[in-house]
Amino acid sequence: MRHEHVEYAGEPGSGTSTLRAAVARLTAPAGERPRRLPPRAPAEKTLISHRPAGLVLVLDAGTGMTARGGELLDLARRVGVRHVSVFVNKSDLLPDPELREVLRLEIRESLSAHGYAGGAAPIVFGSARGALAGDTEGTEAVEALLRGLDPCRPGPDDDTMNHPFLMPVEDTFHLKDRPASRRLVVTGRVERGRVRPGDVLEVVGLGEPGRTVTVTAVERFRESPETAAAGDNAGLVLGGTTPEAAPERGQVLTTPGTASAHTSFEAEAYVLPEDDGGLAVTFSGRPEAQFHFRTTAVTGRITTLRQAGAVRESTRGGHVSLTVRLTAPLAMETGTPFSMRVSGKAIGPGVVTRVVA
Repeated sequence: MRHEHVEYAGEPGSGTSTLRAAVARLTAPAGERPRRLPPRAPAEKTLISHRPAGLVLVLDAGTGMTARGGELLDLARRVGVRHVSVFVNKSDLLPDPELREVLRLEIRESLSAHGYAGGAAPIVFGSARGALAGDTEGTEAVEALLRGLDPCRPGPDDDTMNHPFLMPVEDTFHLKDRPASRRLVVTGRVERGRVRPGDVLEVVGLGEPGRTVTVTAVERFRESPETAAAGDNAGLVLGGTTPEAAPERGQVLTTPGTASAHTSFEAEAYVLPEDDGGLAVTFSGRPEAQFHFRTTAVTGRITTLRQAGAVRESTRGGHVSLTVRLTAPLAMETGTPFSMRVSGKAIGPGVVTRVVA
């Protein structure tokens, strides 16, 4: 089980770090020492910046479902985490089977209330400390948890090559020493899908919608492969346009009709605290911030900021919900990541949760 696709999160003191260490011990290759785990970033930051395939919500059997647990579930749903498992740690504090069943039902109700399949979600009672020490019962509980994480493995639906083509434009070149039909080349890293010579692509963002170009050749490191696929750094030789109307940095090339540009969106973001390299941010009356999407940055204004359920004019860091309006349209969709800068300094990552306009 590749548990790096999963985030472990819970209340302070619930045993999240101990569970991560126990998982590392049980998944280490035979004969090798478990790798030393680095200090963990706040769960909100990891959920927003990495968008893992799954979340293991760690609860303390003595306290059960808490407000923070609900907040983590809500954030996970907003940023697109598909699968949630629950590990009820310190289960020796709740030995009564009837009380365990009551807690199990409460957890399932909470999962359902936050948009997850509460009736089907794996819920495991166990002891992370026992598993870390090699205790049989504790080890079996963590192994059961890992089996429940199988849906988090990358599968066919996660294969970016099976999605419509999209490549952000990094650079555009007009090579005058080439024949006229091969002079215009755009470069970038293919984000998803694949492209072949002869494909018609749409140019999206920073301009008039609906403009198309034709790929006449694919180039990669002085080679001319038949295709460029997700993950490839490629150059696309384009026809059907002029140097003056060529795609520019910040635009994307995509299968026609599969992407669109927008100026207003809602997002979940993590503002870095001052002690983590960020700064205290006041948004009321502040000049526009810079929003970095893929290969470009566009000025935008944060029209609404919410933190801990309340509208605020400033934040000193942490998880926030934003409504943003950009000065120019960019290609985006639910799940598109971005980063923010204020006064030339990075203040944190974010992910689009709803396109407004």
